[in-house]
Amino acid sequence: MKGVHQIYLFAAAVLIAGFYFIQRGGGTDGSLFEVRNDGQVDWQVHDFGEVLFGRDSLPWEEMQKVYWPFVMNQPERFFWANERKNQVLIDHYTNVQNLFDQNKVTETLAKISANTNELLGVALPDELFYYISGIDLENPCLYFPGGQDSVIAFVGLDNFLGAGYPGYNAIPGYQRVLMEQRQLGVSYANALVEGRILQNFNDPSLLGQMVYHGKRHLAVEAVMGDVPTHEVLGYSLEEYNFLVENERQIWEVLVREKLLFSTDMMVRQRLVEPAPFSKMGTAMDAEIPGRVAQFIGYRMMRSFAKKSELALKELLNIRDAQRILRDAQYKP
Repeated sequence: MKGVHQIYLFAAAVLIAGFYFIQRGGGTDGSLFEVRNDGQVDWQVHDFGEVLFGRDSLPWEEMQKVYWPFVMNQPERFFWANERKNQVLIDHYTNVQNLFDQNKVTETLAKISANTNELLGVALPDELFYYISGIDLENPCLYFPGGQDSVIAFVGLDNFLGAGYPGYNAIPGYQRVLMEQRQLGVSYANALVEGRILQNFNDPSLLGQMVYHGKRHLAVEAVMGDVPTHEVLGYSLEEYNFLVENERQIWEVLVREKLLFSTDMMVRQRLVEPAPFSKMGTAMDAEIPGRVAQFIGYRMMRSFAKKSELALKELLNIRDAQRILRDAQYKP
């Protein structure tokens, strides 16, 4: 097996360091929204990785019956027989088996699902599929509220093997930080809440993007419960602390340069999209983490939420970004 010794050494290092599901670090702003459910979900949990790579032979009938979402997309048996020989996917599967306690992962995802259902009315998944995606940066987790009369969620476990995983070497560092185990629940929560936010909000200005992402982060924080805020936003604790410490200066630049109402795509790319750092045209640009406008949007939405005392679902339904800016009375 390619790189097998390197892979097992990597697995041992991560095991020694500890798992996301048993460790927490850093502070948190804390969710503004209370949940009362018991975190239980009545769903069927399947492991497509085990079916492909953990069996002596290809269980074709089981795949057609139970794993139909995958077979429907690729109905040829020979395709899956070839996938079983893909050494890269085999390596990913081996590390997933070594690094993940899937029972604990499932408990965490069930709690997130129950919270999202309670706070936002998002339908509970009937089925949860774990699988080996071959690394999918765009959609590491997926949620489909329909399909053969069922609600389905998918989690590509190989997208969360840690920033130091050898299989991620070709991926830029600022993206690898979002591929830690602690980001699995965050990514899953984003998949659940995204549709609820997108159907209620569409504004091309920078302010509109800030409010959209602020809503998204606020909703993810609410459905995840006690997860530190820096993890919800996808920052290291050091990056988050830097943003908090320099929040006022960052806001002043956005206002002074009249960027809030800009619809320039370049402005959005520099301040909203994932990047090694944010380009604000200041002397400290190299120190400002990427997606700085998302951070400001989150802080603005928290201020609005505290002052409005609206339910989370009501907050997400507000389309007027300028109303949020006005009523938030955001003053870092």
